[in-house]
Amino acid sequence: MARKAAQIIARGDRTWLICVYLGRDHETNKHNYHNRTIHGPMREAQAYFTRKLRERDLEGAKITLNEYLDRWLETAVKPRLREKTCQDYDGMPRRYIRPSLGERVIAAMRPMDVQTTYQKMIERGLSARTVRYTHAVLRSAIRQALQWRLLLDNSVDGVKVPQQSRDEMRSLTVEQAQTFLKSSRQSSVVSHVLTI
Repeated sequence: MARKAAQIIARGDRTWLICVYLGRDHETNKHNYHNRTIHGPMREAQAYFTRKLRERDLEGAKITLNEYLDRWLETAVKPRLREKTCQDYDGMPRRYIRPSLGERVIAAMRPMDVQTTYQKMIERGLSARTVRYTHAVLRSAIRQALQWRLLLDNSVDGVKVPQQSRDEMRSLTVEQAQTFLKSSRQSSVVSHVLTI
């Protein structure tokens, strides 16, 4: 039977086993659990259980976005992606996310902070494509932080990214088409004369 992420298990009269999942070990890839037996009333076991959950969940409260992105790039991106892609995954946040949000504690980031950063990118004249790609990289990093249990919620959920505009096809006017055809005929005559 699979173990739950956190639970209190009765082990006899006034004896409780506290089991809290701490995530995977980055080197061995094995699951880590904190286990502790508490002797006493259920409220003592519950208080200890709540304290351990809070400590586990606030692990991300100690890490800035810059520190996390460095760790994420090294442990999650580099081992599985090509070098050029890794450079892109490093470059987008370095240019657009780290200057405004990098010193923020990752657990304190809110969707509004991310949205404000994207708005500033648009105001600087950056394309919707650049904002969307930056968002994709940040979203990937934040999803990994959730899987590593550094965060309780996703700070990029609810963030709106600009739609990528499609350039409307333009056709030549009659005068422009005639000028184009005339110049292309002259160009082909000149190139024919040059080859003779």
